[in-house]
Amino acid sequence: IIYVDGKKQEIVSCDKCKQLMAYRARDGTNSLARHIRSCKNESSISSSNSSNQNQVTDYFSSSKTSIIPKKIKDRVKIARVEFIALDSRPFETVSGEGFMKLAQSLFDAGKYFSPTSTVNLKDSIPSPVTVSRNVEDLYKKKQSELAKLCINIMYYCIICDFWTERYTA
Repeated sequence: IIYVDGKKQEIVSCDKCKQLMAYRARDGTNSLARHIRSCKNESSISSSNSSNQNQVTDYFSSSKTSIIPKKIKDRVKIARVEFIALDSRPFETVSGEGFMKLAQSLFDAGKYFSPTSTVNLKDSIPSPVTVSRNVEDLYKKKQSELAKLCINIMYYCIICDFWTERYTA
């Protein structure tokens, strides 16, 4: 029988092969007993913890594929705060979709260089003039996409409220 946070779960597990089976009060552990008689796995389980309680991690692996070191997280946190303070930006800027895409592309670009590389970030960031030239092209593309989307809509309302800031008055 499996317990999670001290609560009995409606599943049982074979100690030999770790197969999970439904547990019903009316059947008791009959399904487990039937399975054990036919279980082909004869190896014994080595308990990784002092109690005989199975852990969820015995059956399911973590969905996280990588763990970011605390030192890196702290550096990023400080850089985000400095970005907001030095450039007088709204707090929401650093959680917006555009900012996240920019940050991800910079992170991805960094994967191509060794830690000892002397690449200057200014070499990869376009100038405001370049950005302004590309904004008009992006605007035309998005305007066309929006027009196609709105063709079949009979009624709609657009509310432009871009300047709301959750964290300040």
